[in-house]
Amino acid sequence: MSAEFIPFREPSGPERRLLAIVAALATDVDPAWLEGVKVRTMNDGGMGSLELAPLRGSALKRGFGRKAAEYQFTDSDGVDVLVTLNLDADGRPFELDVWKTDFSPLAHIPMS
Repeated sequence: MSAEFIPFREPSGPERRLLAIVAALATDVDPAWLEGVKVRTMNDGGMGSLELAPLRGSALKRGFGRKAAEYQFTDSDGVDVLVTLNLDADGRPFELDVWKTDFSPLAHIPMS
């Protein structure tokens, strides 16, 4: 099933925590976007990347614009993880890209 047919959902508690951590680092993005944010899991092998629902308009015509913030941590298995909040071409939150340096599934989202 392609991603556009998977519905957006409320983020889990750990996902919301990670979104808040990265949003706090994005100095040029209004943090109010976190209220009511909807997400859907991206096909990344279980690393935890999330597509963010548009606040308005269609998700079908959105594309990458720029990086807003990065956060790095070490997963509970000792592998480094890089989390990037990406904006779309209109400057709206677009995706939370999670990259675990060995491409294995994310084991743990940090508390802060």
